[in-house]
Amino acid sequence: MDKQHHAGYVSHQDIIHKCFETYYEMFPNMPFQWYVQNIYDSTNRKGFLIKQEEIEDTVRYFLQWKGREICPHCLGRWQ
Repeated sequence: MDKQHHAGYVSHQDIIHKCFETYYEMFPNMPFQWYVQNIYDSTNRKGFLIKQEEIEDTVRYFLQWKGREICPHCLGRWQ
């Protein structure tokens, strides 16, 4: 698979962060699970097999830095 798009990133968190920032810039008001699913799909298409749980944890952290808290029980489904 062609991994050049993310070739400069060294960790899963770096890859997730790049995807997250791209999606967040275009769609800043989407629900938590929307970001998780789109990042999961995007990274897998590019050949990076990152567990969905790792993406959830990382996206939750990035959203908190942007002032959005995610309920750990509903995972933001009702935002």
